Amino acid sequence: MFNQDQLKSLGIATGLILLNIGIMWMFVFTPLSGINDLVFGFNFFVGVLVYGALLSGGLWISRSGIKTENIKKAVAGTGLVQLGYGIFGAGILTMLVSPGLQAAALGITAVASSVIALLSGLLVYGTGHDFSSWGKYANYMFLGVLGISFLGSFSGTAVMIAFVLALLGFIVYLIHQIYVTKTRPGTPFLNAIGLYTAFMGVFVEILQLVVQMLADE
Repeated sequence: MFNQDQLKSLGIATGLILLNIGIMWMFVFTPLSGINDLVFGFNFFVGVLVYGALLSGGLWISRSGIKTENIKKAVAGTGLVQLGYGIFGAGILTMLVSPGLQAAALGITAVASSVIALLSGLLVYGTGHDFSSWGKYANYMFLGVLGISFLGSFSGTAVMIAFVLALLGFIVYLIHQIYVTKTRPGTPFLNAIGLYTAFMGVFVEILQLVVQMLADE
């Protein structure tokens, strides 16, 4: 079902995902875990801008480095993405005081995100549908998040809508990246970065739901 390059993409992406989850939990015990409160506390829209710039900028630098075979640039860009997801996830986890609950939240989120990824893979490999335009759809959703987040500075309802749109955007982006990995397997490192970034986007959105659920209990 998978050729060697596709398996390489999956392996690299999995390694980056596991590393990022570890970094996320490590950051919980550092001052970096308070950055969410700082940027979102100042203004919700500012928080979205900060993390959006960090993740999209890191992804662009990483891909540019891979395309030009500039290893230092690729590593630096990937590091920025790891940093962005790590800080954001750590800020979410601080809602749970107990390290045991934090570990449970990460485990539940990993399972839920993996199920979504599996279903996305079955959709791509099982239907033969053309998902080449779905990357564009995801970008539209992320732009919608940006616009709605501006309103979210003044409305809790808008914040919720932005969250739902972000989750859907990352799922659509994940489906697109799986499709790219299927149809263009000859660029395993580029595909791996895309898969990793999309999966972690789904992960941090699901993590917010899981942490809120555990905190309410």
